[in-house]
Amino acid sequence: MKRHSLAITVMLCVLVVSPAQSHAQDVGGWLKRAAKQVQDDITHKVENKAKETVTRPVESALDGDNGKRGNDAKQARDNTARADASSDSPAGEMVSMSIPKLPMAAAASWGTVVVNADGSVTAWPDEADGQAMHVALSRKAVGAAVHQYTAFILLDDGTVMGLGKNNYQSLGTAGDGASAPVAIPGLHDIMQIAATYGHALALRRDGAVFAWGEDVDGLRGDAQSTHAAVTRVPGLPTIAQVATAARHSLALGRDGRVYAWGGNSRGELGNGSAGAPAAPAVVPGLEDVVAIAAGLQTSLALKRDGSVRAWGSNQSAMLGNGRRGGSSADGNALTPVAVNGVANARAIAAGEGFALALLGDGSLRAWGFDGYGEIGVGTSGGYHMSPTRIPSLAKVVNINAGGYRVFATTGDGRLWHWGTPIPVAPGRRPNVKAPVVLEH
Repeated sequence: MKRHSLAITVMLCVLVVSPAQSHAQDVGGWLKRAAKQVQDDITHKVENKAKETVTRPVESALDGDNGKRGNDAKQARDNTARADASSDSPAGEMVSMSIPKLPMAAAASWGTVVVNADGSVTAWPDEADGQAMHVALSRKAVGAAVHQYTAFILLDDGTVMGLGKNNYQSLGTAGDGASAPVAIPGLHDIMQIAATYGHALALRRDGAVFAWGEDVDGLRGDAQSTHAAVTRVPGLPTIAQVATAARHSLALGRDGRVYAWGGNSRGELGNGSAGAPAAPAVVPGLEDVVAIAAGLQTSLALKRDGSVRAWGSNQSAMLGNGRRGGSSADGNALTPVAVNGVANARAIAAGEGFALALLGDGSLRAWGFDGYGEIGVGTSGGYHMSPTRIPSLAKVVNINAGGYRVFATTGDGRLWHWGTPIPVAPGRRPNVKAPVVLEH
């Protein structure tokens, strides 16, 4: 008998992750005050803890290899939770993790991983024969992230497990890949994970951020040419959520400000310039943020008032300003600008060249690259240069995206997907141009 999967995006600080959370990824409730202001019905207080956060998906469209390059699949137990951005929040209070009430999914080139509502994990590796596999774990899972080579699973004790290839030491150590989950060395008390292309991030309960995998363009947060397998990202305050894209990363501070580092060829760091990679620095003029998402050379932020800001490349129309192109004349933004047509948002997500927003009424808006049906309106090909409503879904409570795949969980516990098919094998299956329930 088939059962419906529940989408579990990634638990962290701020939105599917953090004390400055947003509702962009279902991973838990965050700091009490902010969570109440945003979504009392989804976040909950944990004794002597801040609130749980949710991770958000964020990706971009790079090339057309049938949508699997890597997104930062955010883990959020309650993608709709927000974080407390007040300065009086204790620095050590982060989210207490528990099994999500609803399922979540993460996807990228490795394949698709679903964290079910009971904490079990089902996966569809894209290089396999197309059959779903049950991932044996010693504890319950609370989040997942996937990149081009490896799938990562966050357990309820804060351990991060890796499964797949070990390119760029994606498993946190030298050696061969793993056909069964292995612990990533040096990571403990983790509350959120994010991954894309060949690198990954982990957010520890005390607000520290760690990076491993591909080591280029300043992704480790400094100018050093070599690093240990897993390193702490320097220069950051106490963080509530993390997000990463092809060559840059974002972190949401408990102060409600956004910090960016890595590649900056299209202004994705939001510092008013485009050029060489840079170390972690605050994005000027952007405050009161509750969730973040990262796409290909593009960054997004959800503010407490429900508005969305975007900056960086508009090559795939991810800025949602009605234009598309590779120059400032076509809408590229070196500093954050408002995404037109989105209000009262409670969560955001991004994939390979496209973005989504979950609104307070449970409806979805999507914009950007639609090469594989990612916009979810029955089309495939081209771009949607302004936010477009996905008419076939309502009462959505969580969203996530990875590669050219999109996931949404509705209040009845069903997990929906669209974009590139799941699984891809055997053979080349048709793209899914409108939301359908993911069953296994």
